[in-house]
Amino acid sequence: MIRFAACAAVALAAGVGGLLFQPVFTLPVLLPPVAAVCVAVVVADLATVRGPAFLRPPLALLSGVLALVATALRPTLDGPVPTAATVRALGDGLLHGWLRTLESTWPARPEPQLLLFVPVLVLLSGVLGVECLRRDRSPLVALLPSLVLVGLSQAFAVAEGADAIGFGAAYTVAAVIVLAAARTSEGRDTTASGGGRPEPLGSSVTGYAIPAAVLVVAVVTGCLAFTLWTPLSRPAYSLPAHHQPPAVTSVLANPLDEIGSRLATPGAEAFRARVSAPVDRWTVSVLDRFDGVNWTSSARFRPLGSALAVPDGVAARGPMADAFVTLASAPGAWLPTVARTDHVEGTSPLVDAATGTLLSTQATDGLAYRLFWRPPSVDAKALTSSDVDGSAGGLEAAGQLPKEIAPFVREATGGLGPSLRTAFVLEQWFRTNYKVASGEDIPTGHGYAQLGFFLGSSKRGTSEQFATAYAVLARAAGLPVRVAVGFRPPPAAPGAAVVVHNGDVLAWPEIAVRGVGWVPLDPTGTAGADAGKQQSSVAQATDEARKNLPPQPDTPPRQAPDVPQPLPATGTPLWVWAVSVPFGLLVLAALAPVAVKTVRRHRRRRGTPAEAVVGAWLDARDRLRDRGVTVVPGMTPRDLAAAVALDHPPEVRHGLRRLSQLLDAALWSGRDATPEMARHAWSASDAVRAASSGTSGQRLASVLALRSLRPVRA
Repeated sequence: MIRFAACAAVALAAGVGGLLFQPVFTLPVLLPPVAAVCVAVVVADLATVRGPAFLRPPLALLSGVLALVATALRPTLDGPVPTAATVRALGDGLLHGWLRTLESTWPARPEPQLLLFVPVLVLLSGVLGVECLRRDRSPLVALLPSLVLVGLSQAFAVAEGADAIGFGAAYTVAAVIVLAAARTSEGRDTTASGGGRPEPLGSSVTGYAIPAAVLVVAVVTGCLAFTLWTPLSRPAYSLPAHHQPPAVTSVLANPLDEIGSRLATPGAEAFRARVSAPVDRWTVSVLDRFDGVNWTSSARFRPLGSALAVPDGVAARGPMADAFVTLASAPGAWLPTVARTDHVEGTSPLVDAATGTLLSTQATDGLAYRLFWRPPSVDAKALTSSDVDGSAGGLEAAGQLPKEIAPFVREATGGLGPSLRTAFVLEQWFRTNYKVASGEDIPTGHGYAQLGFFLGSSKRGTSEQFATAYAVLARAAGLPVRVAVGFRPPPAAPGAAVVVHNGDVLAWPEIAVRGVGWVPLDPTGTAGADAGKQQSSVAQATDEARKNLPPQPDTPPRQAPDVPQPLPATGTPLWVWAVSVPFGLLVLAALAPVAVKTVRRHRRRRGTPAEAVVGAWLDARDRLRDRGVTVVPGMTPRDLAAAVALDHPPEVRHGLRRLSQLLDAALWSGRDATPEMARHAWSASDAVRAASSGTSGQRLASVLALRSLRPVRA
């Protein structure tokens, strides 16, 4: 029963390793399949305790797979019977689930094709660990598969804060149970073979109390230290950061190039939507790179998981809102979305986590999907008091400005430094000096040549020229600005259906504001022109901030900052520190008894020849104590030789008898002990040590054991 408890603890350790994937799939999704396979491993072990040992691994694997099918693949079953779809889903999840999970945003969708690899790894880890323990391997070897699983989970996503402390404590408890139960079982096996009395379970657990306490303190201290204090400025290593999905933007049509053609057919329907909250802009694409000819996107698209995390440094989000969207004349593969997208139902799109833009993975004509987002909550006062955020990007310039464009930077901004006020001043300059083109003669293009003509000659253009010219001048003035393309919907009350046409297409600049995120601007002056139109919180705050700008200070304007460069990749990843500090403390705790025994052995060799002979006997006795042999006060070498006669090699008995003879000669013969007697005594002691070493696991256990450091008790 004690060995069964150790096997159950090995399965628990494997389950903890699987649950450490919770940042990837969330704990409620992982718990049922992981718990099911752990229970299957324990039940299979219990069922084969008195049966053939060779049946244990296949029975555990079979029962684990059936438990996995019952919990994660239930929709593919025909009643209780697996089908061909079950087999296909199982194989697909095992072969490709880990890679699809790496390429998805997290938390990933709770689909069997993605998460199956986690409970399968738990199953394999549990089966290997139990088998090692049942085959009398070291308990440390039995815990090795679960440790590998823990390391793999941390390579996916590092556990932090309370999660790290809780899972670390759970794994520590499982490890202590395995070590204590294995030691107790070893002691009982020794008794059964005639090697002396075993220590009771309480004594065995006490023997592991010190290393267990050190392990718990090390794990908790390490987790707390790296939760409260991070000595590195770079994020922890993770597999997703080093595995980028294939780029897809190169094969997509640029929505900015399609503005002219859409304005040529303004009455054509683009899509329709029924929304539960105000939407003043539908975003299709975000462009942040300009080479002097074309604006392109640096987006890296991944499959959208069950929810999209909010980027750091953005405004707080309000209650969840939703919209049911039906595409008519689809804008290529791009899907209309809104800021702060949370998740999508009805389709499985790709998403750029930094911008929230969506790409369809299926035909878009007539596609219907439900979009969920959390509108940001922003007030004008907070927006006005915030500064621009150059670390968010949007400062890259396409070389030196052409001479026909460069003079407009100072004229448009009045020489002001980078600030939100400068952004509004530049916006007003465009509204005052330029007109929105309409009719049949619609200008197109957004390269330096077209922008130079727009700024210096024609002074008329579509939102394409307004947005891109604004972005070029703003970046030259040090403002972090990018270009967004989408649609401006007609006025509609929440809950009402709205039809968006080609004529509603719009490009606009966005500026990065610290603590808020990317804020849309309107250099054309038309985005809020509809009277009574309902606006989002960000649009309302922007209008209020635009009207209530603080007066221009008398201090000289700030110079445009240089483009921020990423920090060099120096230092050690955080996960290495988080693992190495607790592990280092654990290693020190394990090396402490080794050091004490080494010093003790050295001191026993020194002294008079008689003291050296006694020291050789004590060293052999303590070696056998560490191997689990029970020693009582007053036991002589002959008594100990009789106690180990049945379960130790004959060399141990012979060495102890030789020590008994030398001990009698040194202490009771009446003659002084000689150095030669001391050398023979230590030679016999070394022979006892060598003969009682056992397997590599047993040698390691005896080296780390604490039993010989305690006094011999009755």
